[in-house]
Amino acid sequence: MSQKKLSRREFLRLSALGAAGVALSACAKKETTVEPTKAPAVVVEPTKAPVTEKEPTPIPTKGPTATLVPTVEVSKYKESPLLAEKVKAGTLPKVEDRLPKIPLVLSPVDGIGKYGGRIRSSHGWLGGHQLESMYGHSALRWIDDGMGIAPGMVESWETNTDNSEWTFHFRDGLKWSDGEPCTTEDVLFWWEDLVINEDHSDQPPDFLEKVGDKLPTVTAVDAYTLKFSYLGPQPLTPKRLAMWVNARIGPRWISPKHYAKQFHPKYNTEMKDFKLFDEKTNDGLFNNPEMPSLNSWVVTKWETAVQAIWERNPYYYAVDTEGNQLPYVDGIDETTHVDAQAKLLKIMQGSVDFLNFTDMTMGDVAPVKEAATTGDYEVRFWDTGSGTGMMYFWNHDAKDDKKRELYRNPKFKQAISFAMDRPTIQKLVYYDTGMITTGSMSPKAIEFNYNDAARAHYKKFRDLCSAYDPDKAKALLDEIGLKDANNDGYREYPDGSEFIFRIDVTAGTASSTSSECMLVLEITMKNWQAIGLNVVLNQMPDSEFDPKWAAGEFEFRTAWEVGDGPDHLLYPSWVSPNETTRWAPLCGKMFQLQGTEKENTECDKNPWERSPQRFCTTDKDYAGTGVEKIHQLYRKAIVEVDEVKRMELVWQMNEIHMTEGPYFLGTVCNTPRPIIVSNKLTNVPKKEQLKLGGFVNPWIIPYPAVVNPETFSYK
Repeated sequence: MSQKKLSRREFLRLSALGAAGVALSACAKKETTVEPTKAPAVVVEPTKAPVTEKEPTPIPTKGPTATLVPTVEVSKYKESPLLAEKVKAGTLPKVEDRLPKIPLVLSPVDGIGKYGGRIRSSHGWLGGHQLESMYGHSALRWIDDGMGIAPGMVESWETNTDNSEWTFHFRDGLKWSDGEPCTTEDVLFWWEDLVINEDHSDQPPDFLEKVGDKLPTVTAVDAYTLKFSYLGPQPLTPKRLAMWVNARIGPRWISPKHYAKQFHPKYNTEMKDFKLFDEKTNDGLFNNPEMPSLNSWVVTKWETAVQAIWERNPYYYAVDTEGNQLPYVDGIDETTHVDAQAKLLKIMQGSVDFLNFTDMTMGDVAPVKEAATTGDYEVRFWDTGSGTGMMYFWNHDAKDDKKRELYRNPKFKQAISFAMDRPTIQKLVYYDTGMITTGSMSPKAIEFNYNDAARAHYKKFRDLCSAYDPDKAKALLDEIGLKDANNDGYREYPDGSEFIFRIDVTAGTASSTSSECMLVLEITMKNWQAIGLNVVLNQMPDSEFDPKWAAGEFEFRTAWEVGDGPDHLLYPSWVSPNETTRWAPLCGKMFQLQGTEKENTECDKNPWERSPQRFCTTDKDYAGTGVEKIHQLYRKAIVEVDEVKRMELVWQMNEIHMTEGPYFLGTVCNTPRPIIVSNKLTNVPKKEQLKLGGFVNPWIIPYPAVVNPETFSYK
């Protein structure tokens, strides 16, 4: 499935929601396993594991699976011939002076590569999708499709007994792409001058979110030692630091002070606001060649809506197992395209060498494969990790009283699910790939794979209401009094009044008639009409949609999928409502405001007339409901130090989804994503070289960054 393009502000907003307004509860202290202590270097390499086609249930590991190796000897460091020429000319320091004392060691999947060549790519989001290929700005890295965590730009880390204090050790000698030192001062600049500074828009990321009205403390012990001090346990901190690529995509947590301060009003009195600062630094990682970076490639030429040229970063902090500084490939020549069909034409002409964001449906695979020989490329498949495929969800907080009562009725929701002809959807839209599902978080999530009980828990969730059984659907509707009272062919409310089952979509979605969303919707609308529902498609301008949904004015939506993981709690919005765009917007807004001065205001007003629209904890539409129970479990889970106990709390949350939901409906999960790989490239992993066969869809496990494109090489 193609991934949604989000602005940086949207990424920051969404990533900051995880812990918003949460009051930390007391938690029993226990001895915990300290995260990896200082080690010379880490090899990050996928572990080979078999993944079957029909039941791609992953085999879990219980901790980081990176392999510790001895430090590469300084005398063995090697570099690209292009950089060696600059060293010889005296325009660039020696490679050992450009690398940190302990570089990150990455192990290519097929073997040591060769230097040289340029990768041709084409993306709809020029620059943005390329950033998703580079993990340089992240403290820690996911490995093994999210089953483990390894160091990144941070060399090692540790925590205290109750996980309330985390210490991170930067790589001594780490440098920005312009050769300037990268130290904890750059983190403090971001924290103190961009986050705490009320005049700027950077929000605290979820690993440094407020608790009530208090922020954690960020302390630079020295130039290479950083400490986070919380008011209580924060066991998810390492996982949250591995999320995203943590720069323009996801929350930045570091900024090059030596460069950025010239545009900051505090350091330059000529700057009256942050407009120029944001222009130079927010999108600067891909459209400003002057902006220093920690990524493997840095942009050197930018033409809006045309192309971006990326060149190797001579100060990139990673080497291979033989001491060759990465990346192998000299650069990336990235173009953009008008639409998906234009991209497909480029692929079939052989004009791209590697593409993860293909925008292809399974229906596009046949013609692209037919052109593979002349185009000199291969079509590979990595698992999406999607828990739903194209999915649907109700507005649990719909403003209309009768619809809200109906949409909260588990029997109605089950009826809608049983009426869906998922086998036909699987055949016609997904070409018999993936697994039919009721809809859940990703089947690759650790909570579904930790042990046999976890796998049984997932299977129960997946199969709960996934069977195609229109007779059962009709019986459930009859049982709750939704019957055709006037013989017009459509079911009415129990009181005999008209019931319209309205599906709300954006105009942009509806206009994409050949998209995955509309192909699935064409089938499901007929399914729901067949059980007597008066189904109406409501199209709204894209800009108006989210505000109306958050206010409870819209009712049932699609054009989404749930791909999140590897831990339910890292991006919990589908499991525990904590914002306004998913299935319980007024509950989510209430959650956001807890611990703030607005928390208990306007409770004498109708929830849909409050500003913003939200519930109070005492409202009958919230108190005692499944959502309140989920919120209570979530608050316990995010501060639970013991991983197994934490998963047990997640399982309890999922049980509420199964007994009082389903709160959202999936169709076909874990479908494959087509990947384009030039026959000239090596070290691009095949599915069997990935721990779980791939986990492509979540932005928080940044594909293709997690497969180390720095190690891609031309044969």
